[in-house]
Amino acid sequence: MVRIRMQVTYLKMELKRAGKQIPALYAGVALLLLLCGTTAFLASRMLYGGAAVERVPVGVSMPAEDQLAKQVVRMLTSLDSVKSVCDFLYMDRESGMEALEKGDIYAMLDVPENFVQGILNGQNTPVTIWTANDTGIEERVFQELADAGALTLSVGQAGIYAGNELYHIYGLDESIARLEQDLNNQYMDYGLRRTIYFRHQNVQATGDIGALPFYEISAYVLFLFLAAIPVSGYLLPWKKTMVQKLKLAGISMGSQVGARIIGMGCLLLLGSLPVILILTVTEQIRCSGILAVVWPLSCGAAASVVVFLYRVAGNMLGGIMLLFLVMFGQHFLAGGILPLVFLPHSIQRLAPWLPSAILMESMKMAISETWDYKKAGACVILILAAWLAGILAERKRQ
Repeated sequence: MVRIRMQVTYLKMELKRAGKQIPALYAGVALLLLLCGTTAFLASRMLYGGAAVERVPVGVSMPAEDQLAKQVVRMLTSLDSVKSVCDFLYMDRESGMEALEKGDIYAMLDVPENFVQGILNGQNTPVTIWTANDTGIEERVFQELADAGALTLSVGQAGIYAGNELYHIYGLDESIARLEQDLNNQYMDYGLRRTIYFRHQNVQATGDIGALPFYEISAYVLFLFLAAIPVSGYLLPWKKTMVQKLKLAGISMGSQVGARIIGMGCLLLLGSLPVILILTVTEQIRCSGILAVVWPLSCGAAASVVVFLYRVAGNMLGGIMLLFLVMFGQHFLAGGILPLVFLPHSIQRLAPWLPSAILMESMKMAISETWDYKKAGACVILILAAWLAGILAERKRQ
């Protein structure tokens, strides 16, 4: 009982220390609100303003005598999903390669002879594509379009091969030619009429929420981490003598780190209150039971990560620099600045394990008003992992 009473007293002391940081917290919050709000607005406008990206000039080289290939390529380039991004320039191969080296075009397509016939008879003669170096998001968008086209053709070929095998098993070899013709017509019709799907389903780079809510969540998560900077003095670890006295009083290292996380979580809860009020008043988010759970949970998760980083740094300047660099770095890798669809696949696999991604996914529950135990559980696991890591870091520092 005595030990529990001492731990409760220590927690009250931490909360009292945290309360003294409220004026400094709100001074920093005012500046962060301006910064994060501007970032969210400009980022969403840049991604879905007048155009998602700059126009992508693409060179196309085709055999002069292959009229069928020319017709198919022109039909493909007329698709809304393609022509909204790409400008196709028809030229010979030598001129195209020269323009690619100069940077006048982003990519060069070299269509081989008998390209369409190769698709129909199963030879699958590939189209050679050269891309320029360091072209940014535009190259990534063009690559996604090219991969989508290749996958569409692959599905068609797989269906034809499966049909051939089925007819062969049942002894219908004489009907295979007719089957191939019918399937080719079906798959070519499907591939060339992809525009109908874009009329009925709006696909966004930001996933299942709009661009503005996505960047509002992103700015909120970044705000939680950066809001710790104005109260850095509260986050500094105890000196060695104080740690020893606390241990003698029955306050373990785990209790010390846990109490600091609770105190910092309360500060972030108070600091983020204006943000939540703004989002609810502007009807960007609705007051609900999910919000009542997710909001404190996100503050606790951010507080645990912040406390861990300051334990690693050991001093104020080091803590601020470490917090700033690590949080911005992992926030970018988590898809908080540029949506994951534009990042390499290796980063996309890493992103779900990063703190910003975990917090953003949890806040999406409040936007969609759909409870997800996995996302909430990920926040709880992040808190426990950061708490244990903070204990280890503090023991190593001592």
